[in-house]
Amino acid sequence: MTERTETDRARGAVRRAHRPRRTTHPAVVGGLKILGLALVLGWCLFPFLWMGMTSLRTGSVALTDPNILRGPFSLANYEQVLDLGFQYALRNSLIVAALTTIICIPVAALAGYALARLPLAGRFLLLAATLVATLFPPVALVNPLYQMYLKLGEWTGINLLNTYTGLVIPYVALTLPLAIFILATFFAGIPREIEESAKVDGATPFQAFWRVVVPLAAPGVGAAAILTFVYATNEFLLAFSFAPRDLNVQTVPVFVGTFERVGYENPIGQIMAASVLVSVPLIAFALILQRRIVAGLTSGAVKG
Repeated sequence: MTERTETDRARGAVRRAHRPRRTTHPAVVGGLKILGLALVLGWCLFPFLWMGMTSLRTGSVALTDPNILRGPFSLANYEQVLDLGFQYALRNSLIVAALTTIICIPVAALAGYALARLPLAGRFLLLAATLVATLFPPVALVNPLYQMYLKLGEWTGINLLNTYTGLVIPYVALTLPLAIFILATFFAGIPREIEESAKVDGATPFQAFWRVVVPLAAPGVGAAAILTFVYATNEFLLAFSFAPRDLNVQTVPVFVGTFERVGYENPIGQIMAASVLVSVPLIAFALILQRRIVAGLTSGAVKG
């Protein structure tokens, strides 16, 4: 009896295993995927929709009425922002961010290549220290740098306050560690055989780096450049400390953060209009190079 019972159980298990499984209709699966994607997309894009609609609303209704679809709507906020000189602040932010990126990325590429390829003692510790340096709080730099700029002006006559140089120097120092870490992990994932074959063909070490490795590392370089550019564009604390009022140097975050009230009215509409104007080029830039951002950030984990 026991053997029969076990045999029947085994046959029943085989029948159940060979039974055709109930599969969900492909249309239902596709609909659920589209619904989930729409929910995630709506969740991510709603802040931008709120920002754009608020920038078009005039008067106190923009702050007191939560219904973003209720007017009146106009372009008055954009006109007021441009009348206050927003275009100059945007120019300053782009110049400072571009100079920071141009200086930071070549230095980070050379340092990252050295950490990834050269037989340096304590290379792992150097890379870990570089990553830890990204956690350094910028607020700790404000007072020492301000005092140093004042002393430098007294001793040499070189004034770094209210200048592009005074902003670029700390921005490079703060963005360089993260750029080095990204590029070092990316260079480590490129096979050494490619460089060796280039050297066999007569290329010098620098030529192999510049003409072979750098083109292969373009996603990592692009990701580091974008992160550096965005950080320098959005940084507020140092920009507010070293160039708070001069429109020839003042950046967009400081410009937006120093809007003054008109009577008792909060300038939320003007702030949102300025935010839209500065967000559009950054979003477009990020969308164009989004593949490089993803490839650059994940290559170290995938290839390393």
